[in-house]
Parts: sequence; C-alpha cells; structure tokens
Amino acid sequence: MPTITTKPFNQDMQAMLSEIRSSYHAGELSQREQSELSDEICLIEDDSEMVGYGVIWEYENGKQLIQKAERDYFNEDERYLEKDFYIEMKGKTDFVFIEALDVLKEHEGKGYAKFFINWLKDKYPHQKIYVYTLDKSRNFWFKQGFEVMGSTAWMTYN
Repeated sequence: MPTITTKPFNQDMQAMLSEIRSSYHAGELSQREQSELSDEICLIEDDSEMVGYGVIWEYENGKQLIQKAERDYFNEDERYLEKDFYIEMKGKTDFVFIEALDVLKEHEGKGYAKFFINWLKDKYPHQKIYVYTLDKSRNFWFKQGFEVMGSTAWMTYN
C-alpha cells in the first residue's frame, strides 16, 4: 500500500533529486535556490521505496500565486494570454498549488499519481487546488476531476 511522507525540502533532498534521471521535475528542483522551494516535499512511497514525489504550496491569497506564475510560468510579453488566470485568481484565498507531481518512470501506470491526488483532496477538502498543466498530462488531470481555467494551461479542482 502506498504512503505519502512529507519531508523538509532542504539541501539533502535537493541532492537526492539531483541523482534522479527518470522524472520530469527532479533536475530543475535540485538546482533551485532554497528561497524558491516549498518548505516540504511529499514523497510517494511503496514498501519504503520512493516511487514519486509532489511539491505543493499553500497560499493565503491569489496575489502569491500570481507572482509565482509571472516569475516561473509566464513570458512577460505573453501575459495577456493568461487573462482568465488573472480573473480567476483575483481575490482568491486559502488554496493549494501543485507545482510538481512526478512518478518515476519505472513506476508509472501503477496508480501512484492518482493516489497522491486523492491524498491531497482528503488533506484539503475545502480548498481549491490549482495546477499548471502540460499538454501531455491534461488527460490525467481531467480524470482526477480538474477543470480548465478558461483558455489557459491552468486547471482547478473543487
């Protein structure tokens, strides 16, 4: 039975991620400044083996996610394309953002990502959950009950 364990997202964790070659976000997360990282990383484990991980941020207001999106996701000259995101986030409070959800390639297709999302939904039953999606992962998010925010790559649940 899989479990989720939260660990401090410190330099030791970044070093561990730097050794992973079979996931999408590990290399990028391993090289970030500590101030750009969430306080914790959520490890998806099965029989004490890490099979994946998730990075989430809890935000008190929409302005915090807007600032992160402008820094990490939006090209300055294309922000006008994200108007639906800005409209949605204006005035939002108390929500969760999934920055990364990776299952190691050798463990894909075994339901670990779905397990993580169900854990997240149980942990935050009253908060909206947001994610910035890639085209290749959109079907997964639809299957988890997420909906597209207007004409953006952002999706939301709840």
